[in-house]
Amino acid sequence: MNRHIAGCLLLGFILAVCISCDKMLDKPPLDQITDEQLNFTATEMKLYSNQFYPDFPGWFPGAYTGGIFWLDNATDNMVHGNYNYNAQISGTGTVSASGGGWDWTDIRAVNYFLANYHKSPDAPALTDTYVGEMYFWRAWFYFKLLRQFGDLPWYSRPLTTEDEEALQAPRLKRNIIVDSILNDLDSAVNLLAAPSQAEALRINRGVALAFTSRVALYEGTWEKYHNGTPFGVENADYNKYLRKAADAALTLINAGYYQIASIADDPKFGYWRLFNQQDLSNNPEIILWKKFDKSLGLTHFGQNMLAYGGNNTGLTKQLVDAYLCTDGKPIAVSKAYKGDNTLEDQVTNRDPRLAQTILLPGYPRIITGGDTTGKFILPDINMPGDGRCTTGFEPFKGIAPDDADGTGSATASIIFRYAEVLLNYAEAKVELGEGTQEVLDKTVNVLRDRVGMPRLTADVGFTDPNWEFKNLSPLLNEVRRERRVELAIEGYRFDDLMRWAATALIKQPLYGARYSQFVGKPFNPPLSNIPVSADGYIFPLKNTPAAQGWQFNPGRDYLLPIPSDELVLNKHLTQNPGW
Repeated sequence: MNRHIAGCLLLGFILAVCISCDKMLDKPPLDQITDEQLNFTATEMKLYSNQFYPDFPGWFPGAYTGGIFWLDNATDNMVHGNYNYNAQISGTGTVSASGGGWDWTDIRAVNYFLANYHKSPDAPALTDTYVGEMYFWRAWFYFKLLRQFGDLPWYSRPLTTEDEEALQAPRLKRNIIVDSILNDLDSAVNLLAAPSQAEALRINRGVALAFTSRVALYEGTWEKYHNGTPFGVENADYNKYLRKAADAALTLINAGYYQIASIADDPKFGYWRLFNQQDLSNNPEIILWKKFDKSLGLTHFGQNMLAYGGNNTGLTKQLVDAYLCTDGKPIAVSKAYKGDNTLEDQVTNRDPRLAQTILLPGYPRIITGGDTTGKFILPDINMPGDGRCTTGFEPFKGIAPDDADGTGSATASIIFRYAEVLLNYAEAKVELGEGTQEVLDKTVNVLRDRVGMPRLTADVGFTDPNWEFKNLSPLLNEVRRERRVELAIEGYRFDDLMRWAATALIKQPLYGARYSQFVGKPFNPPLSNIPVSADGYIFPLKNTPAAQGWQFNPGRDYLLPIPSDELVLNKHLTQNPGW
């Protein structure tokens, strides 16, 4: 089908095709199998697990549906042109009658497997890894619900309409749910094959350890920074989860399965190239990824949306300002900082990752037959709809100019990478009061070494008047900065802001590039009606209800509401705070 629509660049049409590509094609190339057909042979177990792989983020852009290079929208990293792009952040959410993410279908399917896999005629040596996948999947789907709703019922078996008592189960405190999630992940780690022995593109022991560190860090920091609020946990033992996060990450570090990929042969663009490859099988940093293949018709249209226009989004001034200068100091105190009058000024003497994250004049956008046929000249701040760059900072990270020819792209999608594990370890250790130089040298400084940035020291060595978390230590501020920069626009920022209870950052007005640098330039169509702040920066949400910042309600919007029909069906369910 993709060949029949070659060359179509109309973004509305691309969106429709994107949805079908990601949902129907973006999964392991094996058929599914239904519950009724299952005899629990190893092959059937593998087929059964395949149905869940599309839940990993792919390339389709959407608030919750995937597309990693769009997931930072509605955070302080990116601004979408629709101020209501994410109702949770904009504070415009309502209690729905049904749906709203309160969906137990996948968990029931996993529970069916876990209740019946013992019937398998095959030896555990053949089936253990697929049982491990199922424990991983239950943890994955429960963590997804936890992030949205907090307290949850815990279901460990498949329910039927006859299970009246279980169907009326109350919500358990979130820490009890997280304990069960981590128990499932421990089971997954014990059962899954090591990466060197696992089938490519499938969940393995390294994936389970990486996810364990993510879940435990999330819960530890959530309970710490929401402590004493309606979203916290009474008598919270958050250090237990921080220790678990550190231990899981260190286990993975010491296992030696992965390492940070070198960019020594291409320091100018090597970091950027990590995110636009079609084959990541030989990249030592990638823990799990999705493969596409044009020859099999397994493609997506994410590259067309990145390369052809601004996609009605853009990076914020706040994100750009977070990058350090090449002397290792922030822009507020560094003599190397050249100011923000032009895009070129802003990347001069700055962390090299900045110039590999935003488009700069002369950068390739489209490469056809090995020749650059389209270069970036000016940001698309004047374009309508999905063609607009909202801030003047257009994303470059993720663009594959040679894979955007309108026939469908095969750029791989990264699901887990080792850099996150190092950052999880660093943050957990600093939160525990154990942020030693040794910890920094095996985590943050490995990432800085890759791009030639000065190493972070345990005493930091400077004071930044613009630290985002003024009540926290300089070291924790810098570890959080490193996380923001290294993982920029990869979809981590929303969860980070929520778990840190970062209300001030969530609610702040968001700005873009200095507008004066674009005045008088040959835009087509000409510039008109670009919203600008009083001090001269593009202000994309100036004429919206978010002009003073997102209308996020910190007494309500850290969690989503339980649909009203569910409260009627299960009288033991309670509504989330503020709803």
